[in-house]
Amino acid sequence: MQIIDSNILELHFYRKDELHIIDAFTRNECERELLSVIKIICADLNIDASILCQIPEEGGFKEFWKLIGKNSPQLTLLLAIIVLIYSRIPVENRKLVNLQIENLELDNQIKKAELEKITNNLNTDSISSEIVEKIVEHFESDFKVNWHKSNFYKKLLSEKEISAISFTGLDNNNKTTIPEKTIERAEFSTFIINTSEFPPLIDEEAIIDIISPVLKSGNFHWKGFYNKEIISFQMKDEDFKNSVLNLEVDFNNATAIKCVLQQNRRIDDTGKIYITFNKVITVLEITESNTTYETNQGKKYKKQRKENPIQLRMDLQ
Repeated sequence: MQIIDSNILELHFYRKDELHIIDAFTRNECERELLSVIKIICADLNIDASILCQIPEEGGFKEFWKLIGKNSPQLTLLLAIIVLIYSRIPVENRKLVNLQIENLELDNQIKKAELEKITNNLNTDSISSEIVEKIVEHFESDFKVNWHKSNFYKKLLSEKEISAISFTGLDNNNKTTIPEKTIERAEFSTFIINTSEFPPLIDEEAIIDIISPVLKSGNFHWKGFYNKEIISFQMKDEDFKNSVLNLEVDFNNATAIKCVLQQNRRIDDTGKIYITFNKVITVLEITESNTTYETNQGKKYKKQRKENPIQLRMDLQ
């Protein structure tokens, strides 16, 4: 099915009462989340667009955003994508899973290359629902899009008088070009991500230059230099800790360890990922005074990884 030229997004906030108002905080916070998603889409599709807010209308509370840009087919595509992303009910409640967050940089490079092939050859007659569906599939696996969309519906759910929201595409004459998609209040929760926790990031060959070792027993934090940054971490390798307490490791300014490093992560309200906790699971090798040797636990770990790498990685997480 072809999609007719569109450049105006109508947001319709339905209310349980007959009032034509909306809480200012809810409106502004929802706008911020929606604009964040639009910004991601524009960046990935290389779309240059400005957004103008028009005068709201009654009928609950209707808001109109006019898209301005030099490429009309791209604006139509952008509008169709927004409507579908925000109106299609997820198959299951969204959670932050490895599929969405691992190898993000590589995934984004591949995705952008694929999407550019589509968007660079657009014309007024080439935008179909099939093309929109294909592009939306990419963005539905983007954790930042899902996170901002989750925040959008979380804000709406906190406003008790809002009974539904709808998205509609219009042309310059305010004629409907993309049919209204309505999401009832009971469906808001299906878009909401219930946790900000990420699966931990595991580096099985992390090199940490030791800055400040812990030479006493207890759960004190070590300090080291990892990936050009100073990090604090807990040492969970009991064999290595015992060897340190028994003075079997000679610490100097060249002491380093090769280890299995686990980094716990969270995502904040802006969609930014940050590390919350570092811990060394197993020390594989020790370098001291320009001499490197493998630990017994390192040999055991490598043997387990060779025999059953999948199970070992599941155990770590």
